Amino acid sequence: MDQKQFWKIRSKNYNKLAWVNEPSYLESLISFANFDANDSVLDVGTGTGIIAESIAPLVKEVIGLDISQDMLEQSNWKDNKYFIKRDIREPFFHKNIFDKVTARMVFHHIIEGIQDAMTECYRVLKYGGRMILSEGIPPIPEVKEDYENIFKLKEDRITFLEDDLVELMTNSGFKNISKKTHVMKNFSVRDWLKNSGLPQNNQDKIFEMHVTGSDIFKKAYNMKIVNGDCLINVKNLILMGEK
Repeated sequence: MDQKQFWKIRSKNYNKLAWVNEPSYLESLISFANFDANDSVLDVGTGTGIIAESIAPLVKEVIGLDISQDMLEQSNWKDNKYFIKRDIREPFFHKNIFDKVTARMVFHHIIEGIQDAMTECYRVLKYGGRMILSEGIPPIPEVKEDYENIFKLKEDRITFLEDDLVELMTNSGFKNISKKTHVMKNFSVRDWLKNSGLPQNNQDKIFEMHVTGSDIFKKAYNMKIVNGDCLINVKNLILMGEK
């Protein structure tokens, strides 16, 4: 499946995904970023504009950037929010113009040219500006292989550990990198799969891989089986680096 079709399918139920609108996750990112009323912000991989929508009341303006027109059409094009169909790997903006750049759950999709993408985020920031990056990561390194095998049935993606994300930012010039962990507790695997846009066969396989995982896997995710659902704790890492 090509990228355009992949996002067309996902756009239909994307905003129904529990993690997308999870209040505690949004609040965790927003409080960590310390937005200012005079900030001009670039939201990379804005998708349906959830992050842009959340931070817009706190800043001067937000520009959301995404490669998928289908995802962007789910956005709220009002007030101080602007959206552009563009790939972050293709330079578009002048350098040194944004106070902050955000990217939540985006970089794992950038299979090729990922360092170029991060370097472009660095380039467009003002000196002293900050990049706020968030990605889901395996709860412990020992289950990285399980994590990768599960997501092979969902999409092409990169699996990061904490050190990988720090290195990605450091290699593009970011300094004073700080980190924060956010855990979504009792995350419903069934709800996630239901709104994933995946064929039912793939959904069934992924669910089975969770419930039949090793003891280490189950413990790492604090897994519970409740009323036919699989509930897990999902680990998200939030990093902030300075130009």
